[in-house]
Amino acid sequence: MKFLHKSRRTIFLGAVLAAAMAAGGCAGPSTRVLPRESEKQQTVQEEVPVLEESNPFYLREEVEILAASARAAGSGEEREAVRYIQQLLQDYGYEVSLQRFTYQTAAVGDKVTGTNVVAVRQTDDPMSDILIVGAHHDTHPDSPGAGEGAAGVAALLETARLVSRMPSDTQLRFVSFSGYVDEQAGCQQYVDSLTEQERQRVIGAVLLDGLACSLDNGIVLGTEDGRKTLLGDSLRGAGQELLRENWPYEGKAEGGHCRFVHGRIPAVSVGQQRETYENGSRFDRPETVDIERLSQVVNVLSRAVSDIMSDETPSMIAKSRHYNNLRDEAAVQAAGMPVPFGEDPVQTSRRLGMQGKLFAENEDNGGRPIQVYQYPVKWFGVDQTLLTNYYYTEGELTSLAVDGDGAGVGFEEMRERLVRVYGEPMQQDEGPKGVQYLWQDPVSRTSVSFVPSGDGYQLELHQFEPGELLLDSYEVLPALGAGQQSGLGRRLGETSGAQDPRVNVLLARLRQLLPAGGGIELERVDIYTDGIGGSKTLLEAVRPEGDATEEGAAPVFVWKLDLEDAFWEGGRWRNETDTVRQILLLYGESLSQTERYYTAFAQAFPESGDVTERVMLGAKPGESKKTLPDLKESFMWFVLTGHPGEADGEWGARIRFFYQYEELAAYRTQIRNNLKIDR
Repeated sequence: MKFLHKSRRTIFLGAVLAAAMAAGGCAGPSTRVLPRESEKQQTVQEEVPVLEESNPFYLREEVEILAASARAAGSGEEREAVRYIQQLLQDYGYEVSLQRFTYQTAAVGDKVTGTNVVAVRQTDDPMSDILIVGAHHDTHPDSPGAGEGAAGVAALLETARLVSRMPSDTQLRFVSFSGYVDEQAGCQQYVDSLTEQERQRVIGAVLLDGLACSLDNGIVLGTEDGRKTLLGDSLRGAGQELLRENWPYEGKAEGGHCRFVHGRIPAVSVGQQRETYENGSRFDRPETVDIERLSQVVNVLSRAVSDIMSDETPSMIAKSRHYNNLRDEAAVQAAGMPVPFGEDPVQTSRRLGMQGKLFAENEDNGGRPIQVYQYPVKWFGVDQTLLTNYYYTEGELTSLAVDGDGAGVGFEEMRERLVRVYGEPMQQDEGPKGVQYLWQDPVSRTSVSFVPSGDGYQLELHQFEPGELLLDSYEVLPALGAGQQSGLGRRLGETSGAQDPRVNVLLARLRQLLPAGGGIELERVDIYTDGIGGSKTLLEAVRPEGDATEEGAAPVFVWKLDLEDAFWEGGRWRNETDTVRQILLLYGESLSQTERYYTAFAQAFPESGDVTERVMLGAKPGESKKTLPDLKESFMWFVLTGHPGEADGEWGARIRFFYQYEELAAYRTQIRNNLKIDR
């Protein structure tokens, strides 16, 4: 990242820019506005400033500078990005401080030191309301993070510039977070650093997620429970006024906004409904960002911020708290969300956004150490906070005990709540104190036992391993010719019962991605589930290479897709973009088990590695430790990205490898048309 070159260019242009300012023009990126005048400086009475529109040039420049390289937390590139962000915010008149912190990564346990950038615009009243706007500047290790990171920071910087001269009786805080890709570690650090007095003054926080990318199909406002917030409604109102758009709310139980909510601060995230296919990968470059769209988002954000901060509007604290009663310090376990059994106490603390109380330590009958941590949690849609004991055996979460009756939730009320979440119990037996109930939910992979006792009841949750459950199966019709796509045929007999409506949505997307003639042979598609925790697609070779009456016959495959990995229970996509990527990885895995392709790939790239590796869902491209893509990942990027140049090195060479096959080149063209990538 060549920020020093940037600074030299700014100095070189200083005289020209000063002249441009005198003539009414705009200053360059490091001198866009003069530093805010201090009380000691002579002041001149000016007219009340008018909120300007965002400047696309500034936005583009900031995205390009920040996304010049990856910015992993703790890296030298992140430190350069921090200095760049710090300098701009200081130029806009904000008091800027750096918040350094060390945390342990969830993936491999390494200790990393990240840096948050905190910019504050004070008011005359030391007890004024506080409004927080945040984004994150860190990225995955191999990703430039243009759409995921840089665009949000650029929007934050431009909003800070636009409102820097507006009159305000509200303290503004613009925070660029580090450690965001590691379970929002920077957000958690910042929230933990706030005093109780500060928390009581905060109107709320706006967190900027992936924004303005080339596949943008609408902005969504994310809250932990999907309910409205004051800031969300302010953004919706500005969006309706300026863009004639109605930004919907969406429940998002993970993300930086949840860290604020767990700290009893109302928060909303602003992001697009679908991320780009390049999101989080080495191809997440500035050209994927739609600057015009990003400029529109900034105009909406700056309008909402200026309305709230205006000295002509009353304090928003009471109204904000009326929207969201967050006085109880409690985590929220959304209905249908799985309990991540197997996590350690540190991971639980990060996920819930609070420190658990070490309640007990002992051993089981086998001598294995058991630790019990207690957390206040809201379960099953119950409004009351329920003390919950988390049991860790040898450091891994194995079970939970929820104290519902201690919070005044009666036996029958709790039973009704459990039925709403898990349906009718699979088993109920007469026990010594009454009817005992058992639920086993394959979706959340949770077993729930609900047993009456002498003074109340016992409610415990354990991990449930349901195995694979076949939901639907469809034959695949062969393509009519080379370069044309296969089709889906009849629904096969063993799965002819009632169909989950989500299957049709998944099949509609799958039809757009089926193999083309002359490539691989696909016999069947199975829709199954192993519960949310499985997170994988499966490939089955029903006729392996050479196992046929015809010598050298190509293999025949079955693709298996986990429905619960694609959708939430209510039918909303978990991550539609990721589902597309995983289906293309299945295609690539099929190629890697077909001799014609894997032999040529191995000859071209001897270091290509194991071609039989199972396709895994859940990890974003670029998160893996491998430095070069294998055949299946190369094929996925061959379809989804533009033609790579020589600057992409062996990455580009591996992607260009597939152009030599006419059937695959024709497939790429068809899929990009289907997905409207080349629009």
